Amino acid sequence: MQKQFILFFILFSVFLPNCEKENVKPGDSDCEGIFCTDIFVSVNILIKHSNDNSPVILTKYKVIRTSDNEDITIKDNDLTDNNGYYVIVNDSSTGLITNKNTEVEFQGYINDSLVVQKLFIVKKDCCHVSLVSGDPVVYI
Repeated sequence: MQKQFILFFILFSVFLPNCEKENVKPGDSDCEGIFCTDIFVSVNILIKHSNDNSPVILTKYKVIRTSDNEDITIKDNDLTDNNGYYVIVNDSSTGLITNKNTEVEFQGYINDSLVVQKLFIVKKDCCHVSLVSGDPVVYI
């Protein structure tokens, strides 16, 4: 019985989420004492051709915070092997969006021609980002 308790305690300690200080910003009093999981969350969209459902491969894209037209695009995204999936925001974006709803505009380009432009509402909580509104599948 004691071995089972020790094993349970060890497993619980290993899998117990931890709170990362970088996710808790000064003034986020609602986040004090919050435990965050170690998962890394991304809000992605999938862009498909409306005629055959095949993925759209963009040559570049931007994510613009509409409140101030700030480009908050995640850098170092590989567009060559994404199968039509594009990152709107991820947990590294927590300093760029607020706990309140943040409107962002996705702009997708093929050879410098704008082919898709959609608005999304995203937000963060104490630990992770999430999609509030906007269809995560876009057809063009």
